Amino acid sequence: MKFIHLADLHLGRQLHGYALLDIQKELLAKVTAYIHDHDIRVVVIAGDVYDRAIPSQEAVTLLSDFLSTLILDLHVKVLMIAGNHDGADRLDFTSSILEKEGLYICANAKAQMPYVEIEDVKFYLLPFIKPSGVHQLFPEAPRDNYHVALAYYLDKQDLTAPGKKVLVTHQFVGHHAQTSDSELTLSVGGTEVIDPKIFESFDYVALGHLHAPQYVGRETIRYSGSLAKYSFDEAHQKKGFLVVDTKDFSSTFVPLKPSLDVRVLKGSLDELIHRQDAHNDDLLAAELSDEKIIPHAIDTLRTYYPHILSISYPQIVTTTHFDKHSMSEIQSKNALDLFIDFYRDMTMREPDEEEIQLISTLLEDNV
Repeated sequence: MKFIHLADLHLGRQLHGYALLDIQKELLAKVTAYIHDHDIRVVVIAGDVYDRAIPSQEAVTLLSDFLSTLILDLHVKVLMIAGNHDGADRLDFTSSILEKEGLYICANAKAQMPYVEIEDVKFYLLPFIKPSGVHQLFPEAPRDNYHVALAYYLDKQDLTAPGKKVLVTHQFVGHHAQTSDSELTLSVGGTEVIDPKIFESFDYVALGHLHAPQYVGRETIRYSGSLAKYSFDEAHQKKGFLVVDTKDFSSTFVPLKPSLDVRVLKGSLDELIHRQDAHNDDLLAAELSDEKIIPHAIDTLRTYYPHILSISYPQIVTTTHFDKHSMSEIQSKNALDLFIDFYRDMTMREPDEEEIQLISTLLEDNV
């Protein structure tokens, strides 16, 4: 049997204010087409189905359409858990009714992990859980960190039954795992990191949370990675999903690429203006090599690149001392001057006269 390992759909996500829903719809259509063409019977979604606890109606509709196609049209069984971005109660709604149709949702961790047995494989479902959540299930459980708590939780499970075992979970596994800016930090000080050795009882672990496709510890403990690129530091990452063969739990990565890619452009403003190609419509960030801030640079670039979403000046950042405002200097400035300094630091450009007038009016109204 082969199953698809998907994770981190983040439906409803935005990139620097740009709604990615159309891109997500396009990619889910590619997943559906692959399932149809390759006769896949099981799909695993390892958390962060939505991008926020209360998803938009558009995101809910997109998920509903995707699941309906898989279950009702293609007769695929879908196993889905909640991630740290998901609202568990909303994701879990009517799940017991939907099981009859082949949709299995586990949004809240239970004292005994539920599993779904398909052919000769037991799929154990463990949604995102904090140490405090383990403590609620087992009051004597330690709450030192995620690893200790999860190790305790797994030790309380009966995993002695014969047969192949797959764990579907959503956690930060592996001290040397590759991370991305778009991932939500679970805790401070590294206490969220889980050692993959605690998963020895499972033949395969389908992970969600980290957005770069990778394995941790051993090749059968894997992150499929996110559905799409959700930050500019992911621009060079391959995105897609895994096809896992339960015969030997080998996996094949299937890349996905939407019609609009996420890329980073590097060069001076003049170079970028003259360096145009067939993919100018991509979602872009510009790293300008100019050694001074150029007023309205982003507006100029949008003439040539309609989806330029951010600009930065790495050369200026590396040569600028950020403690440039002493306390005495700050105290000597009025509110408008301080705002202009802040605006310049945040946007890498000077506010125009209309923006300055607007802020002046707001400041006067609040004196």
